[in-house]
Amino acid sequence: MRRRTATVRGIELGRARPEIIVPLVGADEEDLLAQAGSAASTRARIMEWRLDRFRPDLGDTGEHREAVLAVLPALRAQLGPDRALLVTFRTVAEGGARPIADVDLGILLDALISVRRAGTQSPVDLVDIETSRDAGTVARVISAAHRHGTVVVGSFHDMETTPSEAELVKILRAQRRLGADVPKIAVTPRSARDVLTLLSASLTVAEDLSGPHIAISMGPLGASTRVAAETFGSAATFATVGEGSAPGQLRAEDVAEMLELLRP
Repeated sequence: MRRRTATVRGIELGRARPEIIVPLVGADEEDLLAQAGSAASTRARIMEWRLDRFRPDLGDTGEHREAVLAVLPALRAQLGPDRALLVTFRTVAEGGARPIADVDLGILLDALISVRRAGTQSPVDLVDIETSRDAGTVARVISAAHRHGTVVVGSFHDMETTPSEAELVKILRAQRRLGADVPKIAVTPRSARDVLTLLSASLTVAEDLSGPHIAISMGPLGASTRVAAETFGSAATFATVGEGSAPGQLRAEDVAEMLELLRP
């Protein structure tokens, strides 16, 4: 039985080599577009726009949303037609840069998912939603994404510890049941055994053959998980071009080389 995949712009997540996702964390339009240009020159094919890192000077959620929507066309043009765009608002509770109410998070993500110009592909290919947020908000974002043909990354981040293997498997499977096309967990190891826990959970879920997922152990201790993704069933890894978005991220080109060297 062949494992299911999720496809965006011809990129098939869950098949062959794991994809490299580069976070874009520019604080203003100039920095954002410059980083996007640099990222587009690497072998990475998916870029993650960290909305919570954009325009920190705008405290009002409505003003921030308008600024995000205003720069989206330029960002899409900078990435070109062959690279996919993942939009993510990482909340403070899960390691993000700014707080946001669940209702405002839903409004922001729905606005981005809904953007479409006549005769063109949607500028947003994937959307991240933290599955620990309000259940109604999570359900509405997932439903809106699927109506618009947008792939959903359902995410969970533990910035302090690594839960048990059974709990990690439970989280990934629950995210899938909620409708996430790509469940994602990122956890913090306190020992080498924690890293093994994450990798074992990833392999267990991969053996379900129910679709792609992403599993990462963060920080220097977990760096090996960012290049061992294929062996343990994770469909993608995160790597940097310039400033990163989470502890332990490696340079995109270094990761691309290591993924090739470590292919099973």
